[in-house]
Amino acid sequence: MSNKTLRAGVIGAGDIGQKGHIPGFQAAGVEVLAVCDSNLQRAKDTAAKFNIPRAYGHYRELLSDDNIDLVSVGLPNALHAPVSIAALEEGRHVLCEKPMSVNSADAQAMIEAANKAGKLLSINQHMRFDGTSLAMRDAVASGLFGKVYLADVRMIRQNNIPGFGSWFTNRELAGHGALFDIGVHMLDLAMFLLGFPEVAAVKGYLSSQLGDQKIGLGGWGIDRGTQGRFDVDDTAIATLTLKDGGQVRLIVTWAAFGLPEERAILYGTRGGADRSPLINGAESPLKFYRVNDQGVIEGYAPDMSAYQGGGWMKAIASFVSAVRGEAPLLVLPEQALMTTRILERISESAASGREVAL
Repeated sequence: MSNKTLRAGVIGAGDIGQKGHIPGFQAAGVEVLAVCDSNLQRAKDTAAKFNIPRAYGHYRELLSDDNIDLVSVGLPNALHAPVSIAALEEGRHVLCEKPMSVNSADAQAMIEAANKAGKLLSINQHMRFDGTSLAMRDAVASGLFGKVYLADVRMIRQNNIPGFGSWFTNRELAGHGALFDIGVHMLDLAMFLLGFPEVAAVKGYLSSQLGDQKIGLGGWGIDRGTQGRFDVDDTAIATLTLKDGGQVRLIVTWAAFGLPEERAILYGTRGGADRSPLINGAESPLKFYRVNDQGVIEGYAPDMSAYQGGGWMKAIASFVSAVRGEAPLLVLPEQALMTTRILERISESAASGREVAL
């Protein structure tokens, strides 16, 4: 398929479709042939904005277009599985937004559908593709840090709740709030950095202290409301105990009285790493740590010359390369299934107040 011009259909014309999927496909040399949205006028407006020839009001109409080779799914979380499965059954490769699904049973069904169809399925965990993520992953894999016994990942926001009444704040459509929105990013990142270790047990905590007060409204999301349903978490905290004795600590929040922060820290027996734009600066956010000749722990900037680019464009380009047969798929659906299972256990633990086994 590498000599063929790939044609894509984008399912969902919200912020994710307009700011990520459509420009990502176009930058990767894919012709975006169609876009669909349950709001047909939005689909038409998006098609006009990006010079896309076809606009549909239902994903079944888009999937009936035999000229489409692959699709992206950027819909409310509860629709990820049914729409992805339908696309796979129609013979399309699928790039689905995170989280993979609202439960592991549906995620497993997505993998089975992909295997049966002989098509690629991947999840858009684009934080893996940042150069700092790849540099940390490679350092762990090489043994540079010795045994990494603790990974601490966090994403703290002040005002990032996507409306009070959008699908993001509706549990039936979203499954969870911050846990499924940004928690899945940081959890996937931690697991990726560590090489997807086996998890023995999970302890979770969820709350909605600021969201319940209608504090922390963010500036993103295409259907933001200011008065409406909010029955999801705005804060998620979890501790994962790994089978090798290590731990992963996770904290994410849409809204908090504190400084915004996005950070990933690795503590090893011979070294460590800290990716923190807030502390280290946006230009060079990653520092490694080692013992110098005097036996003193010191930080240093690693060589990043082999790790350029990242984010949305690199993630989508990677998926397109896999569809073309030029490179292996880098975000495997089985990895996303594992992450989904962990998210489920975090939710179960938060509800019961007890640690749960994976």
